Amino acid sequence: MSLRIFLLSAIIISSLNAKSFAQTKTDGQFKNWSAQNSNINNQLVCFAVSRPVSSDPKKINRAESRIFVSFRSTDNLQNEVSITSGYTYKPGSKVILTIDKNQFQFEVDDNYAWLTKYDQEASLVEIMQKSSQLNVMATSSKGTKTIDTFSLNGFADAYKAAKKKCNFNQNEKS
Repeated sequence: MSLRIFLLSAIIISSLNAKSFAQTKTDGQFKNWSAQNSNINNQLVCFAVSRPVSSDPKKINRAESRIFVSFRSTDNLQNEVSITSGYTYKPGSKVILTIDKNQFQFEVDDNYAWLTKYDQEASLVEIMQKSSQLNVMATSSKGTKTIDTFSLNGFADAYKAAKKKCNFNQNEKS
């Protein structure tokens, strides 16, 4: 898990930090989603990323929330879904992603959340390509509960662009 946390940290820092902006390249903007890539420790990491279209409660002090679907060709990893809600999660809590009538429970560590099974990631990505929005419910280390709503408008195109950039076969089942 430490490699996953390191790579996720590097992606998030690169996408948020103005000094590192040159390290993260945007491959395309697709409505509410963008396809980006970064070279992290000589490994190309590609990802589709989005910010929420709404957050509740509105007035709490936190960094921006993001959802990522990442690819790392060197490690042959694809469809890695991860979330940051802009704060440190309550230890032992779960981040709950709801999409259509489906719920996915994400494991948390510090300020990152991810699914631990590839079949769940692949299933979620498939549903994301067909749906219009998803909700992320999480609890901060201070006990504050948040709900972030993400539009999936543009996700399928950003996903395909990120997948192509990292040279994953476009004909494979997602």
